[in-house]
Amino acid sequence: MKKKLLPWGFSKYLAASIIFAPWFCHDAFCQSRDSVKTGYLPDAAEEYWPAHKSTDPPQDFFSHIGHLPIRHNKGFISIGGSLREGYDRFSNYLWGIGPQDDNGYFLHRVLLHTDFRYNKHVRFFGEIESSSLSGRNGGPRPIQDLNKLAFTQLFAEYTARTPNNTILKLRVGEQALHYGVGSLLDIRDANVHRSFAGAKFIMVKGDSKLDVFAMELMKTNPGFFDDQIDASQKIVGAWFTQNFQQGWLNKADVFYIHTNRQNAVFTQGAGTDKRHTIGTGLTFAKKGWSAYTEADLQLGTFGSGSILAWKVTQTITHQFTGRIKPDVSLQSAMSSGDKNAADPDLQTFNPIYPKAIYYGFIDNAGASNLFLIHLKSGIQPFTKIHITGGYYRLWRQSTGDGIYNPGGISFIPASNSKRSIGQMYDLVTAYQHSNRLSITGIATYYKRGAFLKAVPAAGHDIWYTGISANLHF
Repeated sequence: MKKKLLPWGFSKYLAASIIFAPWFCHDAFCQSRDSVKTGYLPDAAEEYWPAHKSTDPPQDFFSHIGHLPIRHNKGFISIGGSLREGYDRFSNYLWGIGPQDDNGYFLHRVLLHTDFRYNKHVRFFGEIESSSLSGRNGGPRPIQDLNKLAFTQLFAEYTARTPNNTILKLRVGEQALHYGVGSLLDIRDANVHRSFAGAKFIMVKGDSKLDVFAMELMKTNPGFFDDQIDASQKIVGAWFTQNFQQGWLNKADVFYIHTNRQNAVFTQGAGTDKRHTIGTGLTFAKKGWSAYTEADLQLGTFGSGSILAWKVTQTITHQFTGRIKPDVSLQSAMSSGDKNAADPDLQTFNPIYPKAIYYGFIDNAGASNLFLIHLKSGIQPFTKIHITGGYYRLWRQSTGDGIYNPGGISFIPASNSKRSIGQMYDLVTAYQHSNRLSITGIATYYKRGAFLKAVPAAGHDIWYTGISANLHF
């Protein structure tokens, strides 16, 4: 029997009322004491849009619906969303493996959300998504391209404040897990978002924040309101963040994540993966310099064997002064791979639920069994335009293990002893018209290394061009 987040006869009316009823709500403008404006965020549930002040610039329609006071200013409703249109064209997608499309295809996505804050304690949030594509030979890619209509978030939240000004929140329902730089837990901003069902406890005290969560993955199905809880993928964790107002250390993240995933697929085979991930991420900034350091250790069991895996990454960036504001950054990352597929013990790092596209702008090798060097440089020739060029070099960390996709699923097994996966070059031009509208153009060339050249199915280098437009409201 399929598990559901709520009985459908009830949930469809509750969700529809949360999402759509406020679009017909009309209330007069009022002033109220609110929190700090966040602006648009990757996870819309974390946005906050305060009441309009008399000293602010005149409002347009979208600013107006961002804060609609209700109940004589005791609460408010915030309505928003985003539209994204994209065009992708590959020559030799996945090095020629699988169906090919030489003419390109279009990706379409609409997100609408309503944040209903009854008062300072009770909140309901709902977000609905419609994602589709057109013109792709082979049809939509599983999970990431197509979800005709679905709720990506639908939760209730209760907030309390202690006498020492600690904020406590309990959030129950379907929601996102988006932490750090998205290397472990991310909304998967492909055409289709990722979400989970369960509970999250949040505690905030000044510059400190602790999230504790227990959830199951929401399985993405392509139809209308047919997503279901995937009881085979469970996650429990705690994520602590400390922000610093002074000094070179800006932020420190410390986290523990336990995952229990049935039918996990690695080079050595499929089985139940029970994994404990502990790690830390540090963000630094000082006088034009910025850096990010992350270290993760994974322990657990896979089938009848044990797990010992790890990952380390370091990024350093310098922003120069001058009219075109040049910047340069260097990233290195290494994640462990399995030493021997015939041995039941497993050393392959699992990225858990990361970004949809991990390194670069095409969905090839992910962050398992990988050693990476990434050099990037950019300029801003005009106020609203930023141009970035990047170079990637990728190797297998262990020759006993293969290549994995960004989600950590085995893609190409260890069929030869070569380490070099390939080199990738990209050029990105980003136009930021306003905080609402942006347009990005990308061109990428992926040159195969010795490992891929020895794989008969991966017979070609990859060329990719794409353009996308994003509108937030």
